[in-house]
Amino acid sequence: MITLERTLDYELVRGIVTHPKVYPHVADDGAPKAQDWQALASDTVWYILVRLDGTPAGVFILVPQNAICYELHTCLLPMLWGSAIVAGQLMFTWMFEHSPARRIMTNVPDYNRLALRAAQKSGMQEFGVNTKSYLRGGILYNQIMLGISKEESCR
Repeated sequence: MITLERTLDYELVRGIVTHPKVYPHVADDGAPKAQDWQALASDTVWYILVRLDGTPAGVFILVPQNAICYELHTCLLPMLWGSAIVAGQLMFTWMFEHSPARRIMTNVPDYNRLALRAAQKSGMQEFGVNTKSYLRGGILYNQIMLGISKEESCR
């Protein structure tokens, strides 16, 4: 069973984000080394811990862009990869019920087809492309911009 809760346990967040199976997928060329990465200790950032049968299995990081729009960063451990779509759908419902969020958006590098499909199947809609905006391995990639509004999530 997947459950969600807001956490301020920054060390737990750090452990999930920097997990060797996660960090290489979320870090660009400008990111610090995994051992140097720290969660931003701020009550304005929403760290949503995902548990699978009670065990920490991932974290959704939602950074406010303004009073109602949050940028989503997804870090799921391998044990949850097969349930990423369900976890995403649950997170949207949870955020729209427990936070001031009315819109959640994310950026997915265009080479990451699995993340793009998961975002779309979770209910997010593409609304743009940020060209040559993500540097990884010395190569510039486009980022697909996706979003979901509270009204869309409640359908």
